[in-house]
Amino acid sequence: MTRPVMRSKTTVVILLAGSMLGAAAEASMRCGTRLVHLNDTREQVETKCGPADSETSEGPSLRSDGVVQPGAVRIDRWVYGPRNGANYYLRFIDGSLVEIRMERKP
Repeated sequence: MTRPVMRSKTTVVILLAGSMLGAAAEASMRCGTRLVHLNDTREQVETKCGPADSETSEGPSLRSDGVVQPGAVRIDRWVYGPRNGANYYLRFIDGSLVEIRMERKP
């Protein structure tokens, strides 16, 4: 019969803190001496980093009569890079930054 693994409260706290630190590291992007954070607007990001190297937009979805569907949002995707060997992928929903993802090229 196997016994369940028991973890101390300290171990659980350390594991949770480590996962939160990983999320915090992904929640910002440096542009020179300025930092871009989640919830920044498109205008704030462009002021801090300049225009994106590429960008795409989609939505919001329209009904057949051309009216915006209830709950529909505009999604913008911006790419900066390569900068120092990495590309930065930003996603905005209705003009607010909701995701910052960095990928290093080998």
